[in-house]
Amino acid sequence: MATARRRTLHAAAAALLLVTCGGEPEPAGEAGGGGGARTVRVALFNVQEMSTAKLMDVDDKGEGQDPQLRAAAAILQRIRPDVLVLEEIDHDYDGAEHGLDLNARRFVQAYLTRGEAPLDFRYTWAAPNNTGLLSGLDLNGDGIVATEKDLRTRAHGDDSFGYGEYPGQYSMAVLSRLPLLPDRARTFARFRWQSLPGHHMPVGFYAEAAREALRLSSKSHWDLPVQVADTVLHLLVSHPTPPVFDGEEDRNGRRNFDEIRFWALYLDDAPELEDDAGRQGGYDSDAPFVVVGDLNARPNADESLYDGRTAISQLLEHPRIQDTGDLLISEGGRRGRPAGPPDHWERATTGFGGGSRIDYLLPSIGIEVLDGGVFWPDAASDPEGAAWADAASDHRLIWLDLRLP
Repeated sequence: MATARRRTLHAAAAALLLVTCGGEPEPAGEAGGGGGARTVRVALFNVQEMSTAKLMDVDDKGEGQDPQLRAAAAILQRIRPDVLVLEEIDHDYDGAEHGLDLNARRFVQAYLTRGEAPLDFRYTWAAPNNTGLLSGLDLNGDGIVATEKDLRTRAHGDDSFGYGEYPGQYSMAVLSRLPLLPDRARTFARFRWQSLPGHHMPVGFYAEAAREALRLSSKSHWDLPVQVADTVLHLLVSHPTPPVFDGEEDRNGRRNFDEIRFWALYLDDAPELEDDAGRQGGYDSDAPFVVVGDLNARPNADESLYDGRTAISQLLEHPRIQDTGDLLISEGGRRGRPAGPPDHWERATTGFGGGSRIDYLLPSIGIEVLDGGVFWPDAASDPEGAAWADAASDHRLIWLDLRLP
């Protein structure tokens, strides 16, 4: 079975080189139909600082005008995912009476449904995130507690439960052409860091009140089910803090490690986990899932090394997870450098450090992975696509075609 799996991956990877050099992937199917009712294309796109102001930059016909978001929309209209996780999208708390998915709907209406290849997502969803929500505590150890007077400053972000210079910055949303099942979703925004079994909170850095109150998730951890024909696929969504911007205490590196550790414990059905509705326990299901997120963790990282391992190895080596690194590749990320170990330049999803893999789609064992890629075309082969990728974000869109069991 392992050999057959490798053959499937390598064949698909070879086909993908045609895509990333300027061709276009065949859609998985209209809203997950196409070649099989249980086939679905899942994508992740961290669109850098996708603010409310950018989303509301429209002309008198309601068409989006922001150049960055127009480039992001062009990429999505080419790849045409059935299910999309957006990260770094603002939650518009001024319009919260219209739902936290308001900005996701604005993106659909003002950008994605426009142009020659309109793309519509009938279903959108978002839940509260910790970004920019003031804790009322000194979380950065500077002896000062930030207040609303510090709005739109780093001081505000540092003393919020999750970094954000205003409430809702750097949040998340899910867009789908398939029905979402929000009544069955679980969220963990309020789960406390010190409640995580085996946590790595720095000793002696936080005051006792801060240690008691600090939440694990810098944004949130979501388990959102999606209906794919007669099967349910669970999206396990998060966006851990970057393991930098701290001091010798390594509070962000430790938090990154533990935000990723949460999913490993969730898949092990750890009884200590408690969601925002008060339900305890982890993933007690055999239903297929995919871990989705900019996890801010490199496979060959030299930061966030705890328990003798890297942060992301907790998932890449988890017995319930497939590592799709062989498929999530691009010529733009490789930039002419040698493919394969030890650097795997072809797997880069950002340009950080010359090229880093920090964005992930990790499906469960039992899902058949048909195809996938990183939208990062080689500029010589696809100058238009390469220009879109550069303009849209400091991250690249990643996608997988999945056939569910």
